[in-house]
Amino acid sequence: MNLFDITPVRMEDAQGAWLPGFLRALLLRTQFSHSRARALGWRGLRPSLAFGESWTCRLQGRPGIFGLLFEGEEATPEGVRGRFSLHLFPDPEEPRAELLPLDAAVTTQRQDYWDLVREFPSRDETRSAFRLGVLDLAAEADGRSLSLSLSALSRRRLFSAKGLEWPLGSGNLLVNPGGLESDLPAFGPALAFFRVLASTVTHVLGLPPRARSLEKLPGWVHWRGSGEVQRRNDAAVHLLRLRLDYAPAADALPSGRQPWDRCHDPAWFEARDPGGRENLPELLVLTGFLGSGKTSLLRRFVEHCLQRDRFVAVIQNEIGAVGLDGKLLEQDSQVLEMDEGCVCCSLSGQLKKGLARILERYRPDVVVLEMSGLANPKNLLAELRELRDLVRRGPLVAVAEAPGLEELLHGSEVARDQLAAADVIVLNKRDLLEPDGAERARAAAASANSRALVLEAAHGDIPFGLLHDPALSREGLAWDDLLPHFHEHGTHAAEGFAARTLMLDAPVPAEALGPALERAAARAFRVKGIVDVLGGECPVLVQAVAGRLETSPLRGHARPERFLVCIGRDLPEDFAVELARDLNVGRG
Repeated sequence: MNLFDITPVRMEDAQGAWLPGFLRALLLRTQFSHSRARALGWRGLRPSLAFGESWTCRLQGRPGIFGLLFEGEEATPEGVRGRFSLHLFPDPEEPRAELLPLDAAVTTQRQDYWDLVREFPSRDETRSAFRLGVLDLAAEADGRSLSLSLSALSRRRLFSAKGLEWPLGSGNLLVNPGGLESDLPAFGPALAFFRVLASTVTHVLGLPPRARSLEKLPGWVHWRGSGEVQRRNDAAVHLLRLRLDYAPAADALPSGRQPWDRCHDPAWFEARDPGGRENLPELLVLTGFLGSGKTSLLRRFVEHCLQRDRFVAVIQNEIGAVGLDGKLLEQDSQVLEMDEGCVCCSLSGQLKKGLARILERYRPDVVVLEMSGLANPKNLLAELRELRDLVRRGPLVAVAEAPGLEELLHGSEVARDQLAAADVIVLNKRDLLEPDGAERARAAAASANSRALVLEAAHGDIPFGLLHDPALSREGLAWDDLLPHFHEHGTHAAEGFAARTLMLDAPVPAEALGPALERAAARAFRVKGIVDVLGGECPVLVQAVAGRLETSPLRGHARPERFLVCIGRDLPEDFAVELARDLNVGRG
């Protein structure tokens, strides 16, 4: 252990205080790796020098924003000791905001509240009213030991000597004279920050604390009088002080886990390698035949992850020259489009490059590979094995359109292999079937894959928590355990499927659109795209599957591309030319 491995600046060479620079270097080290920062519990960290050395940050599972402000440093016979005040700015919607002193509670309701938080060191009302406790750091001059301690009251209580009237002059007493204006737990919320900070110290130093102590000291409450606040001792409140000492084994006695450590499960013991394999992003492979509803399910999955603070990146593959699904998803997640080819055959070998590019740029928690509706996942398994150093294996989810599933599986090897390779089969559009039809669809899915988890859904809505069931990875096709195979499984080309794309550079006459799309949908299994209609207020989204045609306004869509992609068996080369003629537009 050597603190000067973290910052090369020696204490005697520091311009001003040394500890703020040391803490800044320590925190920045973890932020270089997004996955490790998240594993340690950080959800955003912003340093500031505008009003003194300070940081604001968000933590996993904690609403509101924490603030840390450097207050001073002094030389000691051993080295240096510094003090940082710790603050918590609650979200205005959380109950804690209502327990604050009245002036602080009013501050949380201001429109510029979050702007005030970012500049909290500059104002008394944000510096004092939201204060939780104090962090002390002490380092020895040789850089061989570091202590980190948190001091906070068990509760912060404020009494009002004269009572509290609101609105002023109304005679309406919110708090009677001598009553309690505010009663907030302080040590508990402060400990949440301390756990993350201590875990970060353990991770950066590469060793857990060698000694720790928890003191329980007499505490105090505050009384608000005529314009001033006084401190009074109170036996019901305690000052709690938790201290961790970091030093090499030879410099301190190993203490092992204590009962308090086990009770509170502190992360600072196991934080030396928080960026291990378990913290690689998870790769979920999404397959399913043309028009089965993959993108609808994917949009719900992205929403599910966003609500849980998990960022999703999508690799979306379409065999047409231009893709539609990625353009519909991009507002909620980062999308890498791999179009004009199939990831399982003509684009083979491109997946790892695309994945590396999206991981480097966005650092997601989850990556979804949405395969084209004609891709055979069995042809992709060998390539998936090459991704093991970049991602963790997630489930392979196959979406199947429940109506007509028996006929589809009878006529397409690609469709059969999509279900056979799956860990989870989603029987989508279940709402379109009567009970006997649903039973036949379930039987068809079971005959294709008897070990997969089968979920029934309408509009791709499934209980997404089931996808995180660890049992799924044991029951499905394992990337690592597959025996080598020396033949190619069924492909869309072998089954006669092809894509024809019509790019549109002008609006379509309204009277021509419906008849032209109906003729195209009668010949192509899948038709999709975005078109402008003469006189229309917004673009039109076109979706057709197996002859079922739907058009709907696409309000708020800013992308300029207008196109129609038609996919089907034995489509002639001039299919797009014919479609352009039917639409009364020139081919783009």
